[in-house]
Amino acid sequence: MPKPEAARTAAPAPKAADLAGFAVGDAVMHPAHGVGRVTGESTATVGGETLALVHFAFGEGRLLLRVPRAKVTANGIRRLAGGELIKEALDVLSTTPRGAVRGVTWARRAAELQAKLNSGDPRKVAEVLRDLGRNVNNPERSFSERQIFEAALERLAVEIAAVEDITREAAVAKIAERVPVAPTPVAAAA
Repeated sequence: MPKPEAARTAAPAPKAADLAGFAVGDAVMHPAHGVGRVTGESTATVGGETLALVHFAFGEGRLLLRVPRAKVTANGIRRLAGGELIKEALDVLSTTPRGAVRGVTWARRAAELQAKLNSGDPRKVAEVLRDLGRNVNNPERSFSERQIFEAALERLAVEIAAVEDITREAAVAKIAERVPVAPTPVAAAA
């Protein structure tokens, strides 16, 4: 049985239809990895079945994903949000935060917030920022709350930066106009 590495072959110059609706060089958003680019396509034989793989690079090329063409959408990979969707997300930040519901444990609430964060929808990510932002300067805030807040801030900031062609810092400043954004140890490590 050949090794998977040996089974991979480079495909000819891909077309948009070959790459699950994307073209090489298109900017994409992954719910967990942020903004990336389509870099190409290949095939691999796995378990006797040939799969067409779409290649994505995230984090300035430090993370390379090869996703089966049929699973691109299921993995949450999508085009960058348009300017109108970013405006809606920024508007969400200005709405009244939803407080903790009485009787709901932090673990359950954290799971709900994480689900919103992993949805990839900038408006839902903005809801997470809005709801946790009211507590951003509280030194007694839990570590997991800080982690979720920082992940939401990072995901929304990198998408705003890519869509509006500004720096990440400028995007964070834009978010900070609507919700408190305080530096935390998690942010310093990122």
